[in-house]
Amino acid sequence: MYRIRRLGAALAVLLGAGALLAPAGPAQAVGPAVELNVPKTAYLPKRETSPTGGVRLWLAPQPGAGRATQSDVTLKVDASDLDGVARIRTRRECGDHAMGATDVVDCALGTLTRGKDNYPDAVYIEAVPGARLGSHGTIRYTFSAPGAEDVVFETDVRIEGPDLRPRKEKPREGDAPGASFGFKPQIRNAGVFPAQGFGLSVRGSRVTFATQYSNCRYGPEGTSTFADCWFDQRVEPGQAYEVVEPISVAVPDTMVNGGFHYKPYLQGMTGNAEEYPGATGTDPGLRPGTGPELKVRPVDTPADAFTDKFALGEVRLHTSQTSDLQVRADAIEGTTGSTTKATFHLRNAGPGRISGTSLRITVPEGLGVVALTPPPDPDDELEWEWECSRIDERVYICSPDNPLEPGDTWETTLEFRIDRKVRGARGLLEAVHDPERPANDPKKSNDSVSIEVRATGGSSVEPTEPNPKSASAPNPKPASATGDSEGKDDSLPLVMAVVLGTVLGGGALAFALRARAARRKAVPEPTGPTGHGETSGPNEN
Repeated sequence: MYRIRRLGAALAVLLGAGALLAPAGPAQAVGPAVELNVPKTAYLPKRETSPTGGVRLWLAPQPGAGRATQSDVTLKVDASDLDGVARIRTRRECGDHAMGATDVVDCALGTLTRGKDNYPDAVYIEAVPGARLGSHGTIRYTFSAPGAEDVVFETDVRIEGPDLRPRKEKPREGDAPGASFGFKPQIRNAGVFPAQGFGLSVRGSRVTFATQYSNCRYGPEGTSTFADCWFDQRVEPGQAYEVVEPISVAVPDTMVNGGFHYKPYLQGMTGNAEEYPGATGTDPGLRPGTGPELKVRPVDTPADAFTDKFALGEVRLHTSQTSDLQVRADAIEGTTGSTTKATFHLRNAGPGRISGTSLRITVPEGLGVVALTPPPDPDDELEWEWECSRIDERVYICSPDNPLEPGDTWETTLEFRIDRKVRGARGLLEAVHDPERPANDPKKSNDSVSIEVRATGGSSVEPTEPNPKSASAPNPKPASATGDSEGKDDSLPLVMAVVLGTVLGGGALAFALRARAARRKAVPEPTGPTGHGETSGPNEN
C-alpha cells in the first residue's frame, strides 16, 4: 500500500478576550486555548465495517495564541450528528470504546506543548452499514482548559459522492536534458455530488518545482520531491477545472525516459485504513510555498478526455538523452542430466539513466529452467523467481526493480537442467524495453548476444528447431509489457490523493509494476523434468 498523506485545510477559530479585565485582576492572554487543523469536509468510503477497525482521524492540537504550553486540556468528541451515517471508536486518552459503542467521548489530554506531537491517536470512524451515498453529518471537537473559553472545531463527514479524475495526457518527446517545461493538469468531477474543494499532489523523482505556490506544500520524500496544493473551489458534478498557471518541471540531465503523474484528491479521510498525515502544518518535512497562489479555472473538456476511476494522470517523457545498453551471458556448462546455473548481465554504459528495460532470455534447445515452487525455505528461495516471469515455452523476462544509472550493471542468475546435448544449441539474451518508454539507444549491436551451451556426457542429438539469432534490429516488444500503463495495483487506491505516483524516471511505472506483479504472481510451476511451467495469471501493474 502506497503511503497516503493527511490532507485538510486549517481551521482558525479565534475567540475574543471575553469580558473586560477588572482593574485589580491579573492580565489574561488573548486568543483560544487550543489550535487545531482538521478537514472542513471529510469523505468516507461506503465500505461497511472495516476489517482494520475504521479510518483513523488524526488530531494534532497545539497551544493557542502563541503559548508554549497549555495545561489541563480536555477534549470532547461529539459524533451524535452522524446517526445513520458513520460511527466512531476511540482509545488511549479518550478511553477504549468499541466501534459504535458511544458517539460522545471525553479525552484528558493534559499539557499541550507547542511544536510537539500532541496527537492522541484516539478517533477512528467508518460508514455504518446501509449509509446512503452523499449522506453526511458533523463531528464536533470541543477543547476546554482552565481560565479559557471553550474552542470548537467541526468536520462535515460525507459518504463518498464526488469522483475526481485527471485528464488523459499525451507523451512528451524530445525534451533536452536539463530543460524545463510547463503543464496544466485538469480534473473533472465524474461523481453525482459536488466536491467541497479539491487537492492536487505531485511527487517527482529528481524533479524540481520552479514555482513555490503559497497554497502548496513542498518537501522531500526519499529520492523524490513531494508537493501538494489545495483549492477551495467547489466542483459540481460534470464540471472540469485546470490550473491557470502551468506547473514548471525541470528535466533531469541524465533522464532518457520517465513518467510524470498527477492525481486530484478529496479532503479528509481516504478509506485506506488511515487519512493523510501532515496536513496540520506541523510536519517538519513539509514547507509552505512563498510565491503567488496557484489558481484554477473552469474548462469545457469532453468527459472522454479524462481517465477511468482510480487512474493517474500521466505525462510520459521521452527525452533526447541517449543510453548504451550492453548485455553479456555466461556460458551454460554441465553434464547431461545435471543442473547448473548461469548468470546474465545488463549494463547501462550511459550517458543517460534508463527505466523500463529488461532482459529477455530465450533458453537453448535441450535445456529447461529449474523452478522450486514452493521453495523449501521461503527465506532462501531462488532470487530469479522474484525477478523473472515465463512468457513462452522457452522465453523468460527478467527485470530490475530500479532504473539503471549510467555505469550500473544488473544481473540475474537462472538454474538450468541439461536434458539433452543438442548439437550447436544456442540461446539468446536480449535487452528489451517497454515500448511506451523507449531506451533511445543508438548502438544496438551490443543489445543482444548468443547464449552458449557446453554440455558433456551422453551422445549429441540433432537440433529440431533453429537457434535464435542475435540481431542489431530494434528490440522487440517485451511480452510482459501488455495492457494499460496504469493498472489497478493494490496500493493504488493510494490514492485518493497521491498524485503523480512515480515520476520523472522514477521506475517506469507501467512496465516495472507489470513486471513486478508478474514475477510475484507468476512463478513458473514445474511440469516435468525440464521444469517448464505456465504463469499463474495475467501480468498486472
